[in-house]
Amino acid sequence: MFSAKEGLDKDKQKRGRRVAFYSLGCRVNFDEVDCLRGRFIREGWTAVPFGQEADLFVINTCTVTQVADADSRKVIRRAVRSKSAGGLVVVTGCYAQRDPEALRQLEGVDLILGNSEKSQLVELVNRHIQDRRLAGDLWVADEPQTREFLRHEGKQSQSPRTRATLKIQDGCDEACTYCIIPSVRGVSVSRAPAEVLREAEQLASLGFKEIALTGVNTGSYGKDFSKQNREGISDLAGLIRALDALGLPLRYRLNSLEPPSITESLLDAIEDSSSFCRHFHVPLQHGDSRILRRMGRGYDAEFYALKIRSIQARFPNAGIGADVMIGFPGEEKSHFENTKALLFDLSPSYLHVFSYSIRGGTPAERMGGQVPPEIKKLRAREMHEVENKLRTNFIKRLAGQTLQVLIEGKKGPHQGWTGLTDSFLRVELRPQSTSTSQDLRENEFVRAILCGSHNPKLAIAELIPT
Repeated sequence: MFSAKEGLDKDKQKRGRRVAFYSLGCRVNFDEVDCLRGRFIREGWTAVPFGQEADLFVINTCTVTQVADADSRKVIRRAVRSKSAGGLVVVTGCYAQRDPEALRQLEGVDLILGNSEKSQLVELVNRHIQDRRLAGDLWVADEPQTREFLRHEGKQSQSPRTRATLKIQDGCDEACTYCIIPSVRGVSVSRAPAEVLREAEQLASLGFKEIALTGVNTGSYGKDFSKQNREGISDLAGLIRALDALGLPLRYRLNSLEPPSITESLLDAIEDSSSFCRHFHVPLQHGDSRILRRMGRGYDAEFYALKIRSIQARFPNAGIGADVMIGFPGEEKSHFENTKALLFDLSPSYLHVFSYSIRGGTPAERMGGQVPPEIKKLRAREMHEVENKLRTNFIKRLAGQTLQVLIEGKKGPHQGWTGLTDSFLRVELRPQSTSTSQDLRENEFVRAILCGSHNPKLAIAELIPT
C-alpha cells in the first residue's frame, strides 16, 4: 500500500490512513504517544485502537527491566500480525535506543527510531513511504539527547478526558547503579518555561481539568538553564508559581520527585498555591542505608525520612507515594526488614513495589550477592501486604474529611461514579439521592466526605450536594 510502485488505493485515500499507537513503561512515554497521535491526526491520519488493522503501528518501548523488554517484543509481534498489506510497524523508545539491532531482527519491523529521533517520526515515516527502503530502516543516535519536546496537537477524541500529562523535562544526570535510563535518555534537559505555560493554557482550552507535570527526573527542572530566562524562572518552584499565576480552571499534579528535590522553596511554592495537588511521589528504593549506598542513590534512610517528615509537617493530609525495590544485590533479610520498619514509621499512603532486574551494562550487573528469584518473589508479596496496610491506614486517617474529587467515570463496584482526590486517592461516590447521582458528569470537580472503603485501593465518599 505504501510503496511507490503500488501507491494508495482510492478507497483508502477516501477514508484516510489509519495509525495505531501503543506505549509501555513510564508516564513520559505515554505523554509522548499522546503528542505523536495528535501530530498524525493533524496530518490527516485516522487514529484507531491498537489491535485493529492499521496502515501504521507505532510502539513506544520501555527497557527499564527484562520484563519490559519482553513485553515490548510481544506488542511488536502483535502489531506485525495486525498491519494491513503494505503497512508499516515503527518501533521507538528506550528499548529501541538501547538495542536497535535486536529489534531489527524481529520479522515485520520496518522502521526503528531512537529517543532523539522520536520528534521526527512523522517526517521519517513519510520518507519511508516514499523510498520504501529495506526493512529495519534504522535511525538511532549513539548518544541520545532531547533537542525538541513533543507538543500536544489538539483534541484527539470526542469522549471527555479528565487528566493530561505535560512533559517538562527529559533525561537524567544521576548515576544509580541499577539504572539504564541515563544511557537511553541522555543528560537532563528542561523545557523552556514559555513552552510549558503555553501548553498548559492549550490543555485547559481543550477541557482538561488536571495536568500532571512529568519528566524522567522532574525535580531537576531548571538545573541546565545557563542563565535566567525572560520569565525569571530558574527551577521547579519558579515554574509552579508561574503556572499557578495563570489562574486556569484546573489543578496540577507533580510526577515523582527525587528526595534531594524536596526543598523548602519547593514546599513554599506548593503551600502558596491554590491549584497544586497535595500529593508527592518520592522514590525511596530501599530503607536500608547500606543498600542505598550500593544503589548509588546519594542519600541515606535518615535523609529520606527527614524529607518525608518535612512534607507531612506542612501537609498533614497529603498523599505520599514511594517506589520500593525488592531484591537488590546484597539485600539480606535484615535489610528488607529495615525497609518495612521505615515505611511503617513514615506511613506513606501507597507504594510502587517492583523487583530488581539485571540490566546489561550497569554496575549492579557485576555485583555479588544476587538475590534468588524465589526470595524476591516472597519479599515482593510481603511488601504488597505492607502496601495494603499503608493504604488502609491512609483511608482511615482521612475518614470524615471533605475532599475535592475529579470525576472520571462510572467504574465502581456499585456502578457509582469514581474519581481521584487531590491526595491521589481513588474513590467511588455515594450520592445522597438518585437525583443527585443523575446530576453528576464526567470531568467535573465535586466535594465529598470520605466515609469508608471497598478495598485498600478504592475508598467510598459521600457526595456533598451543591
